[in-house]
Amino acid sequence: MTDQDPSAAPVAVPADLAARYRPADRYGFVGAAGARLRYAVWNVPGTPRGTVVVLTGRGEFIEKYATEIVGELLDRGFAVYAVDWRGQGLSDRPLPDRGKGHIDSFTTYMADLALFLETIVAPAAPRPVLALCHSMGAHILLRHLAENGSGPLSAGVFVSPMTALRREAMLRSILMLMPEVPAVEDRYLFGTGPFILLAREFASNFVTHDERRYRFTDQWFTADPRLTLGGPTIGWSRQAVRSMTAALAPGYLERVDLPLLVMTAGEDRLIDPANHGPIVARMRHAEHFTIAQARHEIMMETDDIRALFWEAFDRLARSVPGG
Repeated sequence: MTDQDPSAAPVAVPADLAARYRPADRYGFVGAAGARLRYAVWNVPGTPRGTVVVLTGRGEFIEKYATEIVGELLDRGFAVYAVDWRGQGLSDRPLPDRGKGHIDSFTTYMADLALFLETIVAPAAPRPVLALCHSMGAHILLRHLAENGSGPLSAGVFVSPMTALRREAMLRSILMLMPEVPAVEDRYLFGTGPFILLAREFASNFVTHDERRYRFTDQWFTADPRLTLGGPTIGWSRQAVRSMTAALAPGYLERVDLPLLVMTAGEDRLIDPANHGPIVARMRHAEHFTIAQARHEIMMETDDIRALFWEAFDRLARSVPGG
């Protein structure tokens, strides 16, 4: 089921990021249905405080978090486990054009997550196990918790969870007019396309106020082109809105009993921040925390915003028995 493989490690590290980057102690692949999923594990010397499972957002990859976040978790005494979603990073991709972010159904992501937790995390991760997940990763874990229970997890931090999109009504209207056939589903979503480095202007970005951290993605894509990913497909977008609809069904969120901290970026222009409060109210052990001045990628923000993130993370971690 699992296989340690040197090809699961990056082929190069950007020189400007090498000082803070933390290479994993173990890289490998786990075989899922029709794909291999790349994972990484970091150990801590002595007795670990516990484990943090990092689940990234759409278009992201393990190294983006290994540049700073992983080191900050290790310094707190946590072992770290991370996985690349199917179609991202060094996990297998479903379309011949590797630049397209595509999925057949979000239930595929959920099955991949269940496999990762059951075969990689549960047997070996030091307890307690906390989840730290961003955007799409938070959405997938939310559905997993509602349908499968908490498993090895003791708590979770959901950063900018993908629960409703800013322009979702318009997207849904357009998708209704698009036939659901492969020739259409496999196209880039309108307004997106392949990754083009020269088009990545910081001044027009809406995910972070910090240019240095904004460039992490560009630097890693240059160092290891296998990581490169462009925009989502129409099919990915259709499945995303369907999955968000499923997550809001009556009685669905009420099944989640894991202690959660839901973190909202007040200046989020991708996810609708107004949706988070009502969602938190439906879950039994969820707390809501808003950073008013943050954009979507809170963990990749300026130092002052990240300090607020870490204060909130540390509060939750201290509240977990054994953590």
